[in-house]
Amino acid sequence: MEAEQALKMLNGILSEIEFSAGVSRTDDFGSLRAVDAKVKETKMILSSVPGLPQTFVSDMDSDENFEVNSRRVRLETLSEYIRSAVKFLKAGGVTRPKKQIIAPPDYGKITAIMPGLQEVIDSRWREAQRCQHVQAYTGAIILMGSVLEALLLCRANSSPDKAYQSAKAPKNKMGKVPAIQDWNLNTLIEVAVDCGWLKSDRGKFSHALRESRNVVHPWVHVTTRANFDESTCLTSWEVLKASVRDLMESM
Repeated sequence: MEAEQALKMLNGILSEIEFSAGVSRTDDFGSLRAVDAKVKETKMILSSVPGLPQTFVSDMDSDENFEVNSRRVRLETLSEYIRSAVKFLKAGGVTRPKKQIIAPPDYGKITAIMPGLQEVIDSRWREAQRCQHVQAYTGAIILMGSVLEALLLCRANSSPDKAYQSAKAPKNKMGKVPAIQDWNLNTLIEVAVDCGWLKSDRGKFSHALRESRNVVHPWVHVTTRANFDESTCLTSWEVLKASVRDLMESM
């Protein structure tokens, strides 16, 4: 959670629990449980701010004032913690976590079939992360999808006989199977699952990444109302990494 969003939420809680500094809205909380709910909500906010010292939460956990049988005492104590956190955040005390570029895995066995391909995929792996860091989420998703497609294509070309004999291999109007390089990502995923190169559940998630990647076509972007965010990218990375592991283990 960004510091600005945390500030807004903390100030909102503060307005709910006190009239002014030192004057709690005790009558607005009919039970200790209601007060504890606000304490828990505050802890969740504080815990979700990267760079905010976790002593704010640990001190709250050990503070005996939150154990006394008094709504007023608990609310006053909570107000003090919130005001301290707000002061800290406004002073710019939160340090932004360094955005790192994680190196791609060693999938050399898969890409060896096409010289020069690993360098291209490595570049896209890193570029996808850079896109994510600057919130260019659509670009990140498209690049992740392209990495998955390239690796699946290499895996199929590494075992062409098995790929062509797969029940999921496509056929043209003449009943013949097209060359592997002409297969689309949907087919590559289906064949990989059928051949045991991808686990079946991984195939389902790979299809989700494929569908997201299809926003490379603006028409699809509009019709699907795609609205990617940080969570979309984090999920897609897990899908991609797991799929890569499957492919590497299948070699």
